[in-house]
Amino acid sequence: MKTRITELLGIDAPLILPGMSWISTPQLVAAVSNAGGLGILASGPLTPEETRASIREIRELTDKPFGVGVTLLMPGAKENAMIALEEKVPVINFSLGKGDWLVKKAHEYGGKVIATVVSEKHALSAQSIGADALLVTGHEAAAHGGDVTSLVLVPSIASKVDIPVIATGGFADARGLMAALSLGAEAVAMGSRFATSADSPLHNHVKETVVKKSEQESTLKTSMVSGPE
Repeated sequence: MKTRITELLGIDAPLILPGMSWISTPQLVAAVSNAGGLGILASGPLTPEETRASIREIRELTDKPFGVGVTLLMPGAKENAMIALEEKVPVINFSLGKGDWLVKKAHEYGGKVIATVVSEKHALSAQSIGADALLVTGHEAAAHGGDVTSLVLVPSIASKVDIPVIATGGFADARGLMAALSLGAEAVAMGSRFATSADSPLHNHVKETVVKKSEQESTLKTSMVSGPE
């Protein structure tokens, strides 16, 4: 399947592994990229040295495009972003911060930048600084999901920007992908689905629990991870 996202990122399938801390490890990132999607390394828990080592490990495991995620609000994020730029990572995904400098440096070597956004205001701002695509994060998504559901947020933003949109929050299979495409997105990012895959570092008991729980039991909202974008 070809979309603007697959053409932009040089991938075969419009499927993205978001950078989930302690889950989006080099092994899972490479597995997703090797399968035709785009794996994004979670740099949040890593030191700059660990980030560099992880990037090089990914390159040993795949020759396909991959990305590195940086949450700019968090301590050490800028240092990790600089490592990703030094290593000329094909795709940088930033969130919760101003990424104009990051976009400029990535574009200097031909890299692409995806901005994670939760509102039209931030989507238009990211487009204005040169971001190549948007990861539109609805309420159903973990961590930095906004207050608006994916069903409302994705078409709202897709209709107001010119750059391609990746939908995330509540998407887990082919039905979700088709729904996202009909809403104006060009790909989906799937967190829980990839977290429960065979290549995920999560313990099998955790994976089985997530899969077996009902939608009421497995959906939780917490304010533990939050902050201004």
